[in-house]
Parts: sequence; C-alpha cells; structure tokens
Amino acid sequence: MAKTELTLVLPGLAAILEQKINASIIPTYLAKILSKSEFKKQSIGVSRLLFNSFSANALTESDLPMVSLEMSNKIALRADPCYLHADRDRLLLFSDMLDITKEESTALIAEIQPLFDDFGGVLTPSTANNWLLELQSLPDLNFSALSEVSGQSVDSYLPKGKEQQDWIRLWNEVQMKLYASEINQRRTENNKLPINSIWFWGAGHFEAKTAAWTKVQGNSLLLKQLADKSITPIECNADFTHSSLSAGKHLWLADEINIDEACAEQLQVLDNTLFQPLWHACRTAKIATITLQIPNHGDYKLSSLDCWKFWKT
Repeated sequence: MAKTELTLVLPGLAAILEQKINASIIPTYLAKILSKSEFKKQSIGVSRLLFNSFSANALTESDLPMVSLEMSNKIALRADPCYLHADRDRLLLFSDMLDITKEESTALIAEIQPLFDDFGGVLTPSTANNWLLELQSLPDLNFSALSEVSGQSVDSYLPKGKEQQDWIRLWNEVQMKLYASEINQRRTENNKLPINSIWFWGAGHFEAKTAAWTKVQGNSLLLKQLADKSITPIECNADFTHSSLSAGKHLWLADEINIDEACAEQLQVLDNTLFQPLWHACRTAKIATITLQIPNHGDYKLSSLDCWKFWKT
C-alpha cells in the first residue's frame, strides 16, 4: 500500500526555537512532534529550501537560478531595486516592503539605463519590485541570492570572479545616480525609503526534478513557479488538514510566523488546527512520516513508530 508522507515548511519558527526563553510558549502538540522526531541541523533559508525541494541537483552555489526558473530562454540577471543603509562601517541591504510604484520603477530604470550601455545590457521591469538585466553574455562572476543577502551586510556577498572590479564599479555608479534622483528625494519627503541601489543575482541553470511531489500547497509565488516548472499540482488556497492528503509525497508551505506579534497566540492556533490533527494522524499511521522543515534551523522527521517512543519526551 502506498504511504502518505508530508513535508511541512514553517518559515519564522527558527527565531522562536533558537531562543531558550521561548520554551514556555511552544504548545503541546508541536512540542510532542519536536521531542519525538529525529533532528537534522540545516541552516538554509526558505527560498533555497524550496528550490532544493524541486531541483534535480542540490543548489550549493551562493546564487539561486531565478532567471532560469522564470524565463529559461533569457540571457539575463535579476537587478532588483533595494535600499542600502549605512550602519557604522558596514552597508546593510533591505529589499522588502519598499512600496515601489510602477511609475517610479519605470522612471528610475530610465535614469540608470545609460550606465549599462557599455556592458551591452538592457534593464526592464518584470514588476515594480523585480528588474531584469538582459545581456549578450553572462559575466564570469559568482553572485549571491537576494533573499539571503536582505537584512545583512553586503561585504561578504559582493560578486566574485574575473570581472569583479568592473561590476562593482558599475554597482557603485548606479548608487551614485540613484542617490541624486529626484524620485528618491520625493520618496524621502514622503517618508519612504529611497531606492538607492540594485542587486545583481539570479544566474545559473535550474533543472526541475520530475515527480518530486504528489501535490503541494501554499500561498507563495516562488512555490507556484517551482510547481509549474516541475508540472506538480498545486493548491494556492491551502487546506492544511490531513483529510486532504492522499497517498504519496506532499509538500505544505505555511505562512510565515510573525515574531513581532503575539507569537504564543499564533503558535496555539497552529497547534489546535494543524499540529494536533497531524500528530494524531501520524500516531494512528494515517500518515507514515511528517517532516517539519524549519528554514535557518533544521528538519524534524517523525514516523508513526516514533510517536510511540515513550522514552522520548
């Protein structure tokens, strides 16, 4: 008889689990699953975790092949708008919640496009927040994925390789041009962060693994792109109940836990609606294995047999 196996990705939980002070807010059934499971440390972010869940080969380079995933016929890099913040002797990069309008995106691209002419590059907006730099050939450089740089100091993530100096010079020139932009002056006046830099990333080839999952669920654009690429059925309006599981391998991506807003209450809701039913389903062998994948922390794998190991509390 075919088994039912579930992998549940839980973004945001790492920040709670890795602080001992939070031990008291871990609810009953989540605590049971964690204590009975086999744990494997794995410090990768949610984007890389999802890519590897669908990739034919583990992605170990510092970049993630976003362009290949989105448009496999393009010779291009992502050149996404971001905000650089000077913090003492380092530059911190932020790329989320910038609230860029379509008009701002188009105008800023027009201002910096001449800087790419010598590189044979054409910059266009895929969306207001995602820009594409089409090139005649890709530079001989190793880039770093934006999702893994955001919120960090950029020093150790800058492009590395034979053309490093040219591309870092280009990056600096873009910053100077954006700094002087009237659009950014208006954004600052309106209490918005300036778009004072871009980030090159997204190179490499993505080859999807066939038949990786029976079905996936989750409200994520990246998850949908990966599922479509691998021809995997996806339910975006997720029904996270064990009754929705058929035989086979299933991947669920939960919404990110907001650690700034009532963590204990969020976890208790998840315990009542998600962890408790899954625990009972695994304990009664309706689900053969449950793997909790916690980005930037590790994997907890629970089998039906593990549920009955009374010596593990």
